Parts: sequence; C-alpha cells; structure tokens
Amino acid sequence: MKIAIFGAGVAGLSAALELADRGYDVEIYEKRKILGGKVSVWKDGDGDSVESGLHIVFGGYEQLQTYLDRVGAGGNYLWKEHSLIYAEPEGKQSFFKKANLPSPWAEVVGGLQADFLTMWDKISLIKGLYPALAGNEEYFRSQDHMSYSEWHRLHGVSEHSLQKLWRAIALAMNFIEPNVISARPMLTIFKYFGTDYAATKFAFFRENPGNSMIEPMRRYIQSKGGRIFIDARLSRFDLKEDGTIKQAILSDGHAIEADAYISALPVHSVKKIVPKEWLRHDYFANLFQFTGSPVANCQLWFDKKITDTDNLMFSRGTVFATFADVSITCPDDFQVGMGTATGGSVLSLVLAPAHHLMDMPNDVITDLVMKDIHDRFPKSRKARLLKSTIVKIPQSVYKAVPEVDRFRPDQISPVDNFYLAGDYTYQRYLASMEGAALSGRHAAEKLHARNSK
Repeated sequence: MKIAIFGAGVAGLSAALELADRGYDVEIYEKRKILGGKVSVWKDGDGDSVESGLHIVFGGYEQLQTYLDRVGAGGNYLWKEHSLIYAEPEGKQSFFKKANLPSPWAEVVGGLQADFLTMWDKISLIKGLYPALAGNEEYFRSQDHMSYSEWHRLHGVSEHSLQKLWRAIALAMNFIEPNVISARPMLTIFKYFGTDYAATKFAFFRENPGNSMIEPMRRYIQSKGGRIFIDARLSRFDLKEDGTIKQAILSDGHAIEADAYISALPVHSVKKIVPKEWLRHDYFANLFQFTGSPVANCQLWFDKKITDTDNLMFSRGTVFATFADVSITCPDDFQVGMGTATGGSVLSLVLAPAHHLMDMPNDVITDLVMKDIHDRFPKSRKARLLKSTIVKIPQSVYKAVPEVDRFRPDQISPVDNFYLAGDYTYQRYLASMEGAALSGRHAAEKLHARNSK
C-alpha cells in the first residue's frame, strides 16, 4: 500500500518509520524547506544553528528513545544531573534534587531538602499531591474540568509552592500559567515523573536536535525506500462520492494519489484542510475546540561564559521560563569557531507566557531578556552580547486548558482512508516530543490493523 503523510515533524517521521518497517510505500510531504516541525533547526547566514525551541529528552520518553535507537541515534544525547535548578537573583541557585532512593521516596526526600520551599510547603506538597501519585488515567481525565491552580488549592497545597515550584513547570510544559492550564496534564506529569525515578532525568542532544534526531530519522526512512518532499504544502483533499479521499492537492496544483493518507500537521493547520463535508462528524468538528499556545525562543551569544551550569534551568519572575547554556550542554554545537560562537555562553531561552510578545519588536524583546539575564547572572554585566535571535511561534502546542482533553481525537478517523497523528491526538502523554512519537506509532499501527483485516 502507498501511504501519503503530510508533515515531517516528529509525529510524521515516527509514523513513516513504523510504516516503512512494515513494508509500506511511504511518501512524506513537508510544506517547509526543513524537516522537524516544532523541533526544526536551521543554519543562518552566520553558520549558527537557530532552534525553534529548547528541546530535551526526558528519561520517561521511552517511545522516542526507542526510535532514536532504531535509527542509530541512541548515542546522540547526554544525560545530565538529576535535579531541578532554579536561577535566582545575583547568581544564586535553588535546587530540587532527587535523593538516591526508589520513587516516590526519591521525590519526597528531595522535596524535604529543597532550600527554596518552607516546611509548610513541603508538608502540604506531600499531603496534597498524594491523589496525583496514587491516581490513574481515569482519575486524571476526570480532573480536566478545573485549572491546576484550582486543584492545587482544593487539595490544600501551599500558595507559595504554586508560585515558586509549579508555575515554572507549567510554563515550561505548555507555555501557559497554572491558573490557565488544566489540572489534567499537571497531574499526569506528577504521576509519571513522581513514581518513576528515571522518568525525570534530562538529556540534551550532543548537537542540535535537527542533526542529532531529525536527520537520522530522515536517513533511516529513505534507506527503507521512503520518499520525502519539501516545499510541498497540502492545499485540500478531493473526495469520492462516499466521502473518502480521492486525491490530495498541493498548493502548486500537484495531485497525490495514495491508498491512505495521514495528517501529521499541527491541529491549527489540520483545521484549514478539513473538507466541509467531514464537519458533520463530531470527530472533525471537535478539532475547532483546540487553539495553540504562543511561544518564543531567544538565543543569545556572549563573548564570555556567564554560567557553568551543565543542565536545564528554570526561572521565576522573568521573561523566560526555562533555558540552558547550550555551549555547555551540547558539546558538538555552539562551540568556538562555529558561526558566531567565540567560546562564550550561548543561551537558549523559552519565553513564556508569550502572548504579549508576538507583536513586539525583536530588539525590544531582547532588551527585556537581557535585563533579566543581568539580574540572574552577574557575569553577564561584563560580557558582550555578540548576537541574538528571536523565533516566534504564534501557535505551538495546543493549549491544555480545562474541558479540552475530552476532544482529543483518536488516530483513526471516521473516513476510512484518513488518519491523524500529532501530539494533540489521544495518547498517554501530552503535547511533547514523546506525545508526537506515540501518536505517529499509534496512527501507523491502527492503519496497519485496519488494512490487515
């Protein structure tokens, strides 16, 4: 069977991997000149890697790691120290380090030792988060009617811990505030990461994720006979009388005929190509319940090292929610002699919440970021900023707000030859690289099962 996949992000590439391994004739169509979707990376005119975001591999990303091993990229990422690091004013740092014990004792003991939480914070966390640690998928989905802030207060967890600990995590995970994000994704994270010691480990790609992950996936798919086309934007579907797809039409007028079609596009892009005839199905009409979270990524090149932290860092009360010095965490990129880098720090910072930044001039955003950098890293005050970049994504991952989780679609659609992949579709993880990888696998497996009958 010939399968046409639209979108060459992690979801589309994962679906292609699975199908190519099962002997299907796979074609991928990507609207941009580069692959990777939300994790895409490109070289600018200076030879610098410009990333669409700061992306790490968690220990709990089992499916993604399986695919990286399969394509020969299992050694392309490095594990870091097992701790949450919060950048504080004047160069100070606060830590939440897991104890070397089985979960959940590793988290309990680590939380008791956290220096930025009061004793009441710690007691309330242990008591209040128990329902999350003991819960299951059914319980998590049942809590989707309220925001995480509401759930947090309902269970008697301290307000101080909400602002000092969980706010930064909510912004890093979905780019929205605790009073906006649903309790469902936060509780899911507590469960998976609070009962599995290895799940919260951080790993950074040795190089950028484009070269460390996306490129090996591309080579593997092509080695299996798969074909990948760039500058190939899906415009519409032409339908047969029974409502199934007759052919896909690209924006240049090129027609594509296949036995089955998979959309691995972001949900806001899917909504643009859904035929009106399909909207009589709740499955497709419900896609309009989703909106994307705006986010921006800022990269700063300095002439001196302003930190020596080899890990992911979080920050409170700043324009950026989470960040890293990629000149330290990624030893095969951002090094002296590579583009603008002269051996100084190269910071990659996730700016969230970012709704107010989308229309703001980039130089103004950079000034705001630099003000916070000077506050958090005193060495930066004597360092020279060599270059800055801002990448704005008006609609990134879907906003995991209350009452939206129930609309997440299965990968099998009511149309016999059409499937969905993407981290917004239903799988046990949320909007993430792991969620995208799982969705791609599920789409491929369900397509195969349906057509093997």
